Amino acid sequence: MFLGGVSLRVLEKSEIDAFRVDGVAHIKKAVSRELVQEILKSVDRLINEPGRFGGSMTAPHDPGMFFQDRYLYTTHHEFRRYADTCGLAAIAAVATGSKKIRLYYDHVFVKDPGTQESFVWHQDRPYWAVDGTQICSTWLALTDTNANSSALEFVRGSHLWNKTFKPEYPALEGRSPEEVEKALWKGVAQHISSFEEQCPVFEDEPDRYEILNFDVQAGDALMFDFRTVHRSGPNRGNTRRAAISWRWLGDDAFWDPKPGADPIIGENDTILSAGALITDDEAFPPIYTTTNQSKSNPIRSSIIT
Repeated sequence: MFLGGVSLRVLEKSEIDAFRVDGVAHIKKAVSRELVQEILKSVDRLINEPGRFGGSMTAPHDPGMFFQDRYLYTTHHEFRRYADTCGLAAIAAVATGSKKIRLYYDHVFVKDPGTQESFVWHQDRPYWAVDGTQICSTWLALTDTNANSSALEFVRGSHLWNKTFKPEYPALEGRSPEEVEKALWKGVAQHISSFEEQCPVFEDEPDRYEILNFDVQAGDALMFDFRTVHRSGPNRGNTRRAAISWRWLGDDAFWDPKPGADPIIGENDTILSAGALITDDEAFPPIYTTTNQSKSNPIRSSIIT
C-alpha cells in the first residue's frame, strides 16, 4: 500500500496480537530492500564521521567493532527523511492503538564479526524521560542476522509484569552507581539507586521464562514495547550486523524527566512540564496521524513531513 509516496506495510492481526501479548512482533518485509541499501550507505558515512552521541564502544585492541550513534534526525537530513518515509510510524500507530505517533529519537547499531560486546537484559523504560503504555521501538534489520550474530532476544510477556528493572549501561555493566556516573553524566548514580530490582538471569530458568529470538532478513523489523526485557549478544557470525531503531511515542506518552535519566532530550529542550502529555512538536516531531481506521482498511492516514 502506498500513500503520498510512502510505502505502508499493513499489519496482520497475528502481528498485532504478538506485539500486545508477547511484547514483540517480527514484521517481515517491513521496508523495501532499496531503502535498506540507502540507509546502509548513510550508516557507512556515519561510522567514518560519527555525531556527538556516536562512536565505537570496542576497546582499540579488542576484536570487531560495536558502533552506536543516535539522535541523528536533528542533524542529518537523510535520517529525518528515513523516519518520515519508512512507514514504521504507521505500524507503531496500529500496534499501540494510537492516533498520532511522534519520534523520540533514532539509534544506529553496528557490530562487526568477532565483536565480543553484548548488552545485558534490560528494558528501555528506565532510561527514558518519557512514560506511558503506548511507547515502542521498531528495530529495522539492515543486514540478515540471527541470535548467533547479535539479533535481539526478548523475554516473552515481560512488558505486562508491571516491573521496571534497574538500568545497566553498555560497557559499564556490574559497576557501582558511582563508577557509572563518573563515566557518564551527573545524577545517573541517584537514578540507578532509585530502582530496587535487578533483571534476573532469565536463561537460567527456562521453565519460568520463555526467551524469544528471531532470524531476520534485511528489511524485517522487530517491533517491541519499551517495557519488554531484551538483550543482544556478541556477533559470532561471519558478516556485519547493522540495524536502526526508531523510538516512537503514542497517544498516552507523557513527559517524565527523572534526575539522571538519558539526557538526549532534557528539561531545557522542551516546553513541557513533568506529567504533561507529549505535545511539543519541536522536541518530539509528529510523524504519522491516523485520520480513520476500520477493520476492512486498517490504515487511512496522513504522513506529516
